Amino acid sequence: MDIEIKVDENYENPKVVIYTKQVDKNVSDIIDSISNVNQEVLKAYKDEKMYILHQKDIESIYSENGKIYVRCEKEIYTIKSRLYELENLLNKRKFFRISNSEIINFEKVKNIDFKILGTLIINFKSGNIAYASRRYIPKIKDFLEL
Repeated sequence: MDIEIKVDENYENPKVVIYTKQVDKNVSDIIDSISNVNQEVLKAYKDEKMYILHQKDIESIYSENGKIYVRCEKEIYTIKSRLYELENLLNKRKFFRISNSEIINFEKVKNIDFKILGTLIINFKSGNIAYASRRYIPKIKDFLEL
């Protein structure tokens, strides 16, 4: 891979141009990384206080009773964004939607239990559990390259 940087006073915002024969996984990963540069943190709320959460600390984001929650290892916060908005903001190499109501951080996953037919049980390193819906199983297998 060649990297070229040009300094030009006419550009107020950086501009990235990628020349490639085809858009493969590596190019997609580069695009995702560049897109997420300024969005590594989320603003979440708990006990009338705002917290800045780093994506690396987030275990899962889920909806329940019309609200969106962010679960870290030991704390649960609320967030004002919608799941589909968060799905677009989060690092696509680490976060993946496992159901209509939940997005998880695969870096926090301990193992995946395939025992129950038609569903997956996601076990996190923290001891928390999430359930993947049947509809998302093929997408999860693609994400994990199974």
